[in-house]
Amino acid sequence: MALAALAGVAALTLAACGGSEGGAPPQTVRVERATVSSGVESAGSVSALGATNLGFPTAGQLEDVEVKVGDRVEAGDVLARIDDFTARQQLKQAQAQLAGQEASYNRTKDATSVGGAQNSLNAAASVVSATKRQVDATLAADDAAIRAARSAVPQAQAGLAQATAKLTADQTACAQGGAYVSAPAAPCNSLIVDQYAVQSAQQGLQQAQQALQQAQQKRSVDAAAGDLQVASARQGQVSAQNGLDSASADRPNTLDGAAAAVDGARTQVQIARRNLENTTLRAPAAGTVSALNGAVGEFVAPSSGTSALAPGSDATIPGAAQAAGAGAAPGAASPTRPGGTQFLVLQNVAQFAVVAPFQEVDAAKVAPQQRVVVSLDAVPERTFTGTVLSVAPSGTAISGSIEYYVTMALTDVDPRVRDGQSARTTVVTAQSDKLSVPNSALRREGDRTVANVLRPDGTQSPTPVTTGLAGADRTEILGGLSEGQQVVIGGGNS
Repeated sequence: MALAALAGVAALTLAACGGSEGGAPPQTVRVERATVSSGVESAGSVSALGATNLGFPTAGQLEDVEVKVGDRVEAGDVLARIDDFTARQQLKQAQAQLAGQEASYNRTKDATSVGGAQNSLNAAASVVSATKRQVDATLAADDAAIRAARSAVPQAQAGLAQATAKLTADQTACAQGGAYVSAPAAPCNSLIVDQYAVQSAQQGLQQAQQALQQAQQKRSVDAAAGDLQVASARQGQVSAQNGLDSASADRPNTLDGAAAAVDGARTQVQIARRNLENTTLRAPAAGTVSALNGAVGEFVAPSSGTSALAPGSDATIPGAAQAAGAGAAPGAASPTRPGGTQFLVLQNVAQFAVVAPFQEVDAAKVAPQQRVVVSLDAVPERTFTGTVLSVAPSGTAISGSIEYYVTMALTDVDPRVRDGQSARTTVVTAQSDKLSVPNSALRREGDRTVANVLRPDGTQSPTPVTTGLAGADRTEILGGLSEGQQVVIGGGNS
C-alpha cells in the first residue's frame, strides 16, 4: 500500500503543541533539505532471466542424457538424445523418393516429343510436296495425251474426206462409164474398196474423237484424284503441325511439373533431415540446467509447454510453469514437479528479475525506469536495488482482485540469489529533495497542518505549514517553514 497514507496517519496522531514547563527541554529537529520518497509495495518472487523450456519435437526413448541439474552448458552443447531409428529410415525413404523424382525430371527434360513432332511435320511437308509433283506430272501426261488425241482428229477427218472424195469420184466415173479413176481396175470395180476405205476412215475419226474424249475425261479424273491426294497430304501436315504445337506448349508445363515434384521431394528430405537432427537436443544458449525430468530408457512425450513470460523481459512469471504432482490422495502433500512437465529447463542464473503482481490502484502509479527497493527472505541482512522494466498492459485475476504483473530488474549481484525466492518490493513512485521535516514534527488541527517552531527564547510557536510529498518517515514542506529552523518533534506546549 502507499507509504503516503501511513505518513498521513502518523501526522494525525501527533500530540497537541505546548512548552515544557519545569521539565526536560523538548526534542527538536532542524528543517533541512532531505530526500522524501513514496512508493507502492507488493510481494513477488525472483525469476531468472532467459529461462527456457526444452524438449524433443517428437516422442521417443531416451538413449543418452549428457547433463545433470546444476550443470553449466554453452550454446550448441549436446544435452540429450532419443532413439533415431525411425528418423533415419524416414530420411532414407525421402532420399529415395527424391532420386525417383529427379530421374523423372531428367526423362522429361531429355524427351524427344518436340523433336519427333518437328520431324513428323517435316515429313508431312515432304509428302505434300511429293504429292503435288506427282499430281502435276500426271496432269502433264494427261495434257500431252489430250494434245496427241486432239491432233489425231484432224488427220482422221482429212483421211475421211479423202476417202469420201475418191468414193464420190469413182461413183461418178462408174455412172458415166468414163475413164478410169483408179487404174488399172475399172471405176465400178473400185467402189467396194472405196466404200470400205470410207468406213475405215469414219471408224478412225470416231476412234480419234473417242481417244480425245477419253484423254480429257482421264485428265478430269486425275485432277480430282490429285486434289484429293494433295488435300490428304496437307491434312497430314496440319496434324503434324498440331502435334508440334501441342508438344511445344506442353513441354514447359511438363518440365515445371516435374521440377515442382523434385522440389517437393527435396523439401521432404530436408524435413526428414531436420527430424533426424531433432533427435539430438542441443542448448540454444548458454545457461544452467535447473530442471531435468527423464532418465535413459524412459519414453518422453513431444515438448509442448511454453513459458509464461513476465512483461518486458525474458523472465517467467513465478509459478506459471509449475505443475502440481498428480495422483495424490485427498489431503496428502502435493509437491510441485521441478520444471513442470518439461523434459529440461535451462536458465541464465547470472541475471535475475523480480516479478510481482500489484493491485490496480498501485499499478497505475508504476512506470518503467522507476527505482525499486527489494528485500529477500533468503538474504535478510541486506536490501537490493532494481529498476522497473515493464508493467503488464492487461490485468490478471488473483484471489478475486485484478492485479498487474510488474517486472523489476535487479541491479545488485549476489551469489545467494536464487530463482523462485520470495521477495518484497517497494517501487519508488515519487521523490523530492526539497525542505522536509520528520512526520512526527507535524500534526493536524482541523483542516490545516501545524508544526511547533522553537523560538530563540525557548518558547514554541504553532506554525501552519503547506506540505507536499509525504514519505514513510519525512514530509516535504512547501511553505511556512525556513531552512535551519528548529521544530519540535513528539508534541509540546505553547
